[in-house]
Order: sequence, then C-alpha cells, then structure tokens
Amino acid sequence: MDMIFEDSAADKAERTHLLDELDALVKGEPFSRELWACLWLADLDRLRSIVADTRNVKYPAELLNGFQVRVINSNLVRHWKQQTRNVSRPTSAASTPLRPSTPTLPEVSESPTTELSGSRKRRRDGLLRRDRLQSDRCRERDQNLCVLTKAGDPEVAHIFPFAMRHLQTEEARAEPFSPWACLKLFWTEEKVNQWFSAIQATTETPRNLFCLCPNAHAYQAKGYFALKNIGNSEDNTSQTVMFVWMPDFNNSPSTLRVCTDPSTCTESVVRFRKVATGGVVGLLDTLTGLPTASGDQIILQTPDPVNLPLPDPDLLGLHWVLQRVVAMAAGAEPTEMIQNDTDSDDEYGTMIYDDSDASDLYPSKKPAISSSILDNEKGMAPRLDVSLGPCCTK
Repeated sequence: MDMIFEDSAADKAERTHLLDELDALVKGEPFSRELWACLWLADLDRLRSIVADTRNVKYPAELLNGFQVRVINSNLVRHWKQQTRNVSRPTSAASTPLRPSTPTLPEVSESPTTELSGSRKRRRDGLLRRDRLQSDRCRERDQNLCVLTKAGDPEVAHIFPFAMRHLQTEEARAEPFSPWACLKLFWTEEKVNQWFSAIQATTETPRNLFCLCPNAHAYQAKGYFALKNIGNSEDNTSQTVMFVWMPDFNNSPSTLRVCTDPSTCTESVVRFRKVATGGVVGLLDTLTGLPTASGDQIILQTPDPVNLPLPDPDLLGLHWVLQRVVAMAAGAEPTEMIQNDTDSDDEYGTMIYDDSDASDLYPSKKPAISSSILDNEKGMAPRLDVSLGPCCTK
C-alpha cells in the first residue's frame, strides 16, 4: 500500500491529521469514493486549502458536498476509463443534436445521408491514416513487443485516452464541470497545466503511446495497475518506470468517511491481483518466466529520441495520478453506464466504427448546477443524492 501513496512519514501524518479534522468538521458524514480518492491523493497544499476553507464556513458538509458535486459531474473517472463512448458531444444553445430522433426532410433532391456518410468516411480515413503512422512509429520504438512483458504481437495503447482528446478545446475547458477544472481542485495549477500542455497538440504521438499485450492493455483500462515515472537518461534514449498493481477496492462501500484509511479497505498486491468477479489476474515476464510484481522497475528504450520519442514524463505523471484515483473509486460508478474497457477497438488503437465517426465520443452536458458552489461564503451547495452505506473502520 505504501507504493501507492508518495507521502513521507511526516507528510502522511499531516494528511491523516487534516482528513481527521475534515471528518470532524462534517460530523463524520460519508462521501463518494471518487471524492475520498481525490482527497487521499491530493497535493498537500491543496488539501490544506480545502480544510482551511471548510473551517471558515457555516455549513462545512455543504461545502464539501460542493467538491463532491464537482468531482462526480466532471465525469473524471468515467472519462479516464473511457465510459463515455455512447454519450453525445457538448453543444451550445444554438447547436442542433448530432442525431435528431426525427430527421428533417431535405429541401433538395440530394441525399444528406449520402453527404454525411461521405464526410464521416473522409474523417475516419484521415484519422486512420494518421493513427497508423503513429502506431507504426510506436511499434518500431518498442520493437513490436509489450513494454511490460516483452510478449510479441502487442496492441498500441494510449496513456492519455484517445476518447478524451476533445476535452482540450476552449469550449470543453469552459464547461462548468470540466475535468481539468476538477483536477485543479486537488492538484496544483502548475502541475495540472503541465499535464494539459503535454497532450494539447494531439493524442496520436509516440509520446502518448506504448505497446502492451492484450491483457495488459485491458488491465490498464480497468485501473488494475499504474506506472510511476522514475526518470529518463540524459540522452533520452531510456526511461525507467515502476510497475505497481492497484489493490481491489470493489468490496468497499460506495460512500466513505473522508478519514477512512485506504489500508483498512483492502490488501496490498504483490504479484497477483484479485478481481471483483472472482479469481486473480497477473502478467508474466516472457524473458524471465516470472510474474510482474509491484515495485518492478521497467526500462523503456528508443534508438531515436527525436523521431521515436519515449512517453512524455508529464503524461505518465497524469497516468500515475488517475490510475490510482480510478482504482480507489472502483465500483463506485453508476451501474447503468455502458462500459468500454479499451481504447483500441480497431487494430490501430482508435475507437472508430463503420457506422459512426469520432464525434460520437463526446460527453453530454451535465445538469445545470452552478459552478459557483465552492465560492459561496456559507458553503451552501446542492445536495447530491448518494447512498450512505457503512464505511470502513478508520
């Protein structure tokens, strides 16, 4: 469990003290696992600020519920797990639905369906050509082997999910519940801006790709493991990352007191991870014949750091944070969500289908809850309807 949390002994003691105080301020009220995970993984500076703000309001639980609303309505966990595939793109008031339930009859004899299909096909073909080029570059860099197991015939996986690329636009960032705004509640603005800048241009670059065998690719999408960047060589031809299995939090209640120590909810994982459906999963190093274990250091290499660059350290930093958030929030997402376990439903790692284009990946707008809830001096925020199950022992 210590591998998941980066706090020194002193920082851990301070975090525990702050969350104990926060729990006392809200009188032991439980909150969503998403919020709980963010608080336990937040930068200490941001956690200090949250606790200080909560001390100074008349209704502390209402203020903290405001944070909860922001986290849940940002769909941060769902975006990272790519569970927003079938929801529609955010639109302005003047926009029309992407797929109206009652089509409008055309005013001319030309078929709009034919034109739309042709436009979609051109966009899809363009995306596929671009993605194939970058996919091939990634395979060349990684020698067409899984970077974790060295198994052949790997898939090309994204670090920052392909399905989240639309969240980089100014329109998306201006949304009241933008995931980027949510991240800044818990991690410093400087850090979040570094993450944002690292992916701003495109998701389709070797700096955002690596090769994973099919089961490792699926485990990454489910939050079963995380990679922590250790550092690059001076010439950027090699990069060391640490592999860490994420514990299974699925048996934890959907709501927890904020002071609940994660170590009381689950067990650390060394080589084989338990899964909610029963049994265990693991990864085998094909060179040594040994199972991949938490703490293993893995070296990624490139023969050409300019044309075949290694994964971006800032993107790996974002991956390290959100893989842990996803693991701790596991099982807390709405049960009606249509899930997509991987970002590579075609051979090039993009979620593009014969009957739809990439625009189908856009999320819907959330209910109109004021984004100023955290600025209210009394901390008044709309209540979120969550089930209040039992919590783990502190």
